[in-house]
Amino acid sequence: MAEDDKHIGFTLFEKKLGKSLVVDDRYSVLDFRPAGNYLHILTDSISHAARISKLYQKETPRFKIKVTLLPDNSVGKTTKGICHVGVAAVRKDPTSASEQITQVLFGETFDALQVKDDWARVRLDADGYIGWVSTGQVTLFQEDDFYEFQTLPKMSVREKVLGLFQRPGGNSPVLREAVYGTHLSIAGSRGKFLEVRLPDGATAYAVKSGVNDSAAPRPFSLKGLFETAYGFRGISYAWGGRSVKGFDCSGFVQSVFRLNGIELPRDAGTQFWSGIHLGKEIGNLKAGDLLFFSSNGDKITHVALYVGKNKQFIHSSGYVRVNSFDPNRRDFSKKLLSTFVGASRVI
Repeated sequence: MAEDDKHIGFTLFEKKLGKSLVVDDRYSVLDFRPAGNYLHILTDSISHAARISKLYQKETPRFKIKVTLLPDNSVGKTTKGICHVGVAAVRKDPTSASEQITQVLFGETFDALQVKDDWARVRLDADGYIGWVSTGQVTLFQEDDFYEFQTLPKMSVREKVLGLFQRPGGNSPVLREAVYGTHLSIAGSRGKFLEVRLPDGATAYAVKSGVNDSAAPRPFSLKGLFETAYGFRGISYAWGGRSVKGFDCSGFVQSVFRLNGIELPRDAGTQFWSGIHLGKEIGNLKAGDLLFFSSNGDKITHVALYVGKNKQFIHSSGYVRVNSFDPNRRDFSKKLLSTFVGASRVI
């Protein structure tokens, strides 16, 4: 089989497979890697693997395929993981130059799917997002060790950024940091300090006043929701951000609701479908509704949280700020009013 014919065959098979399998690469893996006379296919779904095999048998192309179901051998037995730094970038590809698509925060957990050089492909337990994270910022565990670590009592951080010290004293060096809302594994108490077990095995100390008594979110209330949202006011926008180090629009909304006990999808487009659709009539909106915008009229490109009073809403655009649909107010946004496509009620 000629080299050009072989690669044409690879391409045609990939296109047919792409039409057969609708794969959202934010939540699933379907990778193609030509290798000699083989087309190597990686997927994280047994269903995808079965359909790949079925299509291959139907097409009977003049090349062979090798399907690998993730997690693969590169992971070994360390199929679970925990972030051990304040905020770690989750990237589209295994390189520090690649786009940050989301973040994993201190103490958050994930499934490990693949290890390549200094990168791990992970599926976040928080929202199912898939991407690559530096292995220097996470700890991979065998399942028994992972679940043993998770049995430690948890408390959540109440400061925007909390230092984790090497020793229980104010003059001690900072070993790590943890951001607002993240969970610490508590191993003991030393006066005004809590002894914190880090996922990578180290021990650090956190000031008790910077930590809540438990990791449970507060009982839901609109007051609590907006206290959280306004507490982030002024924090810079960051593409892929979902922490006080920087929020994108959907990361801001997701974080505000999660910290108040309500789980939402990661992206504005999927958040749009997570509640009851209300249409575009602003008079029908209530505080706590989600507002959606489209800059191109084709897909959802922005999301905000409706405040209600003075037709205001809070969102991350440049930074976390308040704008209004009321043209008589100084915080009126003509652009956002013109791109508003509808609202959804999730509470």
